[in-house]
This record gives sequence, C-alpha cells and structure tokens, in this order.
Amino acid sequence: MRTPRPAALALALALPLLAGCGLRLDEPDPSPAPPSAAEELRQREALRAAAYAESGAAVGAAGGVLAGHAADQLEALGGVWEPWPQGDGPTDPDGVALYPSPTADIGPFRDAADLVDSLATTTPEVCEAALTAREAEGVALYGAICLSRTFDWDALAREAGVPGPMAPMLPERVGTQDANLVRTIDAAAWAADYRAAVARAAEDETWRVLENQAREYRELALAITAANGWTGTADDPRLASYDASALPDDDAVDVAFAHAAIAALPNSTDRQGVLDMALHHGLRAQQVGEDFGSLPGLD
Repeated sequence: MRTPRPAALALALALPLLAGCGLRLDEPDPSPAPPSAAEELRQREALRAAAYAESGAAVGAAGGVLAGHAADQLEALGGVWEPWPQGDGPTDPDGVALYPSPTADIGPFRDAADLVDSLATTTPEVCEAALTAREAEGVALYGAICLSRTFDWDALAREAGVPGPMAPMLPERVGTQDANLVRTIDAAAWAADYRAAVARAAEDETWRVLENQAREYRELALAITAANGWTGTADDPRLASYDASALPDDDAVDVAFAHAAIAALPNSTDRQGVLDMALHHGLRAQQVGEDFGSLPGLD
C-alpha cells in the first residue's frame, strides 16, 4: 500500500473544509455554514500547530524543534481556515467583525513546563483522531502528528526535568495487513536468535532473555501471517533467512520496529496496537538519538 504524501493528505482533509464553509459567491457578505465534524477537527489541529510553531521556539532547544515540526504539520493540515482572510467580512453596527479570526485553545506558554502541560493534554487528542479517522489519509496524517508530537513532548519533558509521556506496553497481538511490519518482526526474531546463540557460546546469561524475545517475535509474526491467510502462500512476507547484522542490538531493533509500525498504521485493523508498538519503540529509539522528523511515516 502506498503511503499518501503530505500534500495529498492536506488536499484530502481540505475537501470537507471547502464543502462545509458554505460560501455563496453571488452574495457580497456570505456567512459560513457550520463546519463538519471532520473540519472542526482539522481546524483545531491546525490552530494548535500554529500556536506551537509560533510560541515553541522561545522555550528552549527542544521547544525550537517542536516549533519547526509544528510548522510542517500546519502546512500538511492545509493551514488555518479564515472566514474572511482579507478582513472584509460582515460587521455589527459598531464595526465589530461578526466572524473574527479563529484562535487556538492553547497558549501562550510561559516556560517549558507550561508547554509540557499543554502537550500532555493535546497529544492524546490528536492520537485519538488517528484511531478514529474514517479515511486512510486522516489515519496517516493524524498518526504522524501524534507520533512526532509525542516524541517532542518527551524531549521537552526531559529537557525541563519534568515527567513526560509514558511508553505504552507492547501488545501481545496486533491486527495488521502490512507485510513490511510482519517481515520486520520476523527479522527481529531471527536477529534475537543469532544474538542468543552468540551469548550462550560466551556463557553470557542474557541468552535466556534473547531466546524468549525471539520466541515472542516469531509467534507474533506467525499469528499475523495466519490471521491474514498468508501462511504457505506466495503472500507470506516472511523470509527464509535474514542478515542478523542488520539488527545487532536492542537499539537497532527499536528503530526498525518504530519505523515499520509507523508506516503500517493506515494499513492496520488494530490501530491502537500498532500505534502502541510505534510509540513504545519510537520513544526508546528517540532517546538514543533517532530523529523521526515532523511527519514520521510521511516525510
């Protein structure tokens, strides 16, 4: 499945905006119709992205990274919709605009701790949007923002010395039709088996942990393959062997799992499980230096 690009996602999400604004071109002062629920969500996230892009840079190094990411996310969302961007909309008898420019429900931010508090509220909400979006484009875009925002929240919290996001537990089973994710899980099992054999030969007791890890990965890959009816068919994404050196340690496994799960989100029936997998491994990978960018899975 091809992952939609940010520009295409912005266009897809903007269609409800254009349909819902209700502008009548034959009248000098048209009044916008109530927006759809999808447009309300898109506008909320665009306003929040604009607020983070404007204010985050003033709050430490991690705040500057958040601001840059938010600016890219704002563009991908299609920008903030203004009812009358030229300021020529209808006014009341006192000259006050009947439809003022929309404002974000967050900010301004006094310091890094204040910004972390804001992210603790808004990030779960955009993650929820990824889980409930009806279209694949919305899943991909809101999922990308959810992940990037969570990683920025974590970086800001660590910089400020305050609690940040908790990494979710790994799911025991996930429902996905993404072949690359299954192949990544199976490759991780192969690599863990190889590392277990090396550790056992060196009389290193970590071999037991690695063998258990390999078994869990292999069973997960097998379960997903069977659930999709791929077992024993040409569609089975698992390979007979892998290059074990491609995943030499836990850090490399975290990076590989995070990227594969992020990309698999729009192609999964169990969005929560796949998102938890992406966040679990992604938070660990970020803390050892992995950069997921503004729109992971779409960049």
